[in-house]
Amino acid sequence: MNSPHLHDDDPAKDYRRRYSLPDQFVWDEADWARIDFDGYTTMALTLLPAPPVRVLDVGCGPGLTARRLLEAGYGVTGVDYNERAIAFAELLVPGAAFVQGDIRDLPKQNLSPGYEAAVCIEVMEHVPSKGRPLVIEGIRSLLVENAILVLTTPSPRMGTNPWDYERATLSELRHILEDHRFRIEEVRFQHLLTPWFSPRVWRIWSNRIYDIPAIRRAMRRRFLARWNAVDDETRAGRYVIAASAR
Repeated sequence: MNSPHLHDDDPAKDYRRRYSLPDQFVWDEADWARIDFDGYTTMALTLLPAPPVRVLDVGCGPGLTARRLLEAGYGVTGVDYNERAIAFAELLVPGAAFVQGDIRDLPKQNLSPGYEAAVCIEVMEHVPSKGRPLVIEGIRSLLVENAILVLTTPSPRMGTNPWDYERATLSELRHILEDHRFRIEEVRFQHLLTPWFSPRVWRIWSNRIYDIPAIRRAMRRRFLARWNAVDDETRAGRYVIAASAR
């Protein structure tokens, strides 16, 4: 999102300022953010077609999802507007290809069409609402017919952070996808909204004064086993959507 004369972006939400380090790669396995990341990425990857297929990783950040896709046998091209994130990704995931550019203008990012799948993992909340259709339109232009797009994004029920724009509703996402020649194949709900796995409670186990790794590891096991997949939309903090290109 590097064209303020074209897009009304909020400078305070410019995610390029976030990457002083490739944070996904330095999280401890039992960190709050890493546990959640492992939960939604694992769920998302189960919705992709079996490898080997070419996957477009839209909003790839520093490349941890791309690395997991590679390890699973996929060919991966990642694209992100953040120059520093792309530099980290090229260093840390040498088996994938990466392109720096605005995901709201994917057709101009020197990407060859013909991808059989795409992922858009925790990206839409960082895009102003009027730019979201542009992202989906661009993804569709690069996919073959019947290709699968898997998208994850926090629901409005999930606690916000200063980097996010207004959270998308499930209805909004359905309309955008259907308006741009996608058919919804499956919607899953992830991250049970329980006080036991909230940032406020998490600070009891890990803070500036002390850390209790054993409790954090136990919470990781419980979250992934009991709280990751959610049946009730009203108790879920995240949408995981699979849609096919028509």
